[in-house]
Amino acid sequence: MPGGPSLAWEWTGERLIVENDRYGVLPLFWSEGPGQIAVSTSIDALLDAGVRARLDDGALAVFLRIGFFVGEDTPFAAIRALPPSARLEWSRAGATVQSAWTTPARIDARRDDLIDRFGDAVARVAAAHAGAAGGRTALLLSGGHDSRHILFALDEAGARPRTCVTVEPYPPSGGDEIEIARRIAAAIGVEHVVLAQRTDRLSAEREKNALTDCCADEHVQFLPLRDYFAGRGDLVFDGLAGDVLSQSQRLDADLHRLFADGSFDDVADRVLGDARSIEPALQGLLTQEALARFPRSAAAARVAAEAAKHADAPNPIASFFFFSRMRREIALAPYALLGAPVSTPFLDEAIVSLFLSAPFEAVRDRRLHTDLLERRYPRFSAIPFAGKQRGRDVPARVRRDAAALAARIAVHRGSLVGRAGALARTARAFATGRSAHLWFLPRLAHLLDVEARARGISPPRPPRGGAATPAAAS
Repeated sequence: MPGGPSLAWEWTGERLIVENDRYGVLPLFWSEGPGQIAVSTSIDALLDAGVRARLDDGALAVFLRIGFFVGEDTPFAAIRALPPSARLEWSRAGATVQSAWTTPARIDARRDDLIDRFGDAVARVAAAHAGAAGGRTALLLSGGHDSRHILFALDEAGARPRTCVTVEPYPPSGGDEIEIARRIAAAIGVEHVVLAQRTDRLSAEREKNALTDCCADEHVQFLPLRDYFAGRGDLVFDGLAGDVLSQSQRLDADLHRLFADGSFDDVADRVLGDARSIEPALQGLLTQEALARFPRSAAAARVAAEAAKHADAPNPIASFFFFSRMRREIALAPYALLGAPVSTPFLDEAIVSLFLSAPFEAVRDRRLHTDLLERRYPRFSAIPFAGKQRGRDVPARVRRDAAALAARIAVHRGSLVGRAGALARTARAFATGRSAHLWFLPRLAHLLDVEARARGISPPRPPRGGAATPAAAS
C-alpha cells in the first residue's frame, strides 16, 4: 500500500536486524533460544519450527475476559509480539529489542481546529492512496463513522471506489447495518455488494484463529471478504482506528480520572469488565485447573502494568486502547485476515499524532467525528449511524452452532475446558435457539485451539480463498 506500514529485516552474517511499523499493527512475532532466534509473521510457523508451546497463563487470563492480548503478550510464553516502532537486533550474544515510540506532547488546539485538521488530513490521504492505486479501489462499508468518512473523502477528491462491500453480520448483531450502508453507497452512486456470511460458524472460528494467530476473538464475520477480494487486485480502504482516536465510546470521565490518579488496579478492573457476571460465567466453562491458572488477579496485574505505560499521555484512554485493542486485535482484520492490499487512512502519522496529542477534554463528549461529518458533508447528514439495536435470532443457526461446538468439546482431550459445564451450556443454547446463550462460542473455540497447539496438534490450515457468495448488490 502506498505509504502504508511495512516490515524490514537484514542479515549481515553476524547480526540479524528486524524493524516493524510505527504503530506495530503488522503482526510480527519472535522467540529466542540458546544460540538461535526465530522471527515470523505467523505464530504457527514458529511452533512448526520447534518453538516451545508452553502457555502464557497470565496472558490467557486477560484474553478470556476481554478477547485480546495487551502489550506484547501472545498465547505462548516463549513467543512475543514486537512493540511499536521496534528494532530487534540479534547476534550470538543474544537479542535486544528497543521501541522508538515516545508519548507525544500535549497540544491545546481548539476543537474547531481539530475538526478541520482531521477532515483535511483524511481527504489528503484518501486521495493520495486512491491516485497511487490507479482507481482500482474498494471500500469496506459499515453503518458507522469511519468507512463513510473515507467514502465521502474519496468522493470529494473525485476518486470514488469501484465497489463498496458489506458483510452480513451474524444474527442478532447489526439489525440496521446493511440498510444504512446501502443508503450511504446509493447517496454517492457506488455499487454496493453485500456478502453472505459463512454458515459453519465453528469452522469459521477455527480458520479465523489460524489467520489471526489466536490473538483475537473477533473478525470471523470478515472471512467472506478474504474470499471476495482474492485475486481482484483492488486496494481496499478500511476505517481502522478512526473512532478509537476521535470519539471512542470508552472515553469515560471516571476511567480518565482513574488514569490521572494513577489508580491502575482500578483501571484494570474496569477494563476487565464486571466481575459479578464474568467470573461466574468462566467458572461454568473452565476446569478447576484452568481457574487456578487463569485467575482474575493475574489478568488485572497484566492490564494494570500496561495501563501504567500510558499514564503520561494527553489522553491516556485513547493511547491505551489504540496500542492494545486496536493494535493487537482490530488491526488483524485488515492486516492478517483480509489477504489484499489495504489502505488505512486514519493511521496516517499526522492524524494519529493529532489525536494522541489532544487532551481528553477535547473529545470527551464522544461527538467529534459526528460533528466533522455533519459540518464537512452536510448533504449526507440525514443518513443515520448504525445503532446498537439487535436484530433477530435465527434459532436454526444457533442450534447448528451449538451442536458443532458440543461435538468439538466432546472429542477434545485437554485439561482446561470444563466439559460438563460447557456441554450443559451448549445444550441450553440448543434448546432455546437463543444466541445470548451461546455468547461464549468464540472464546471457547479459541481456548480449544490454543490448548490443541500446546499439545502439539497442528491446526487446520486456512484455504487460500475461493468465491464468496454475494447476498445482494445495489
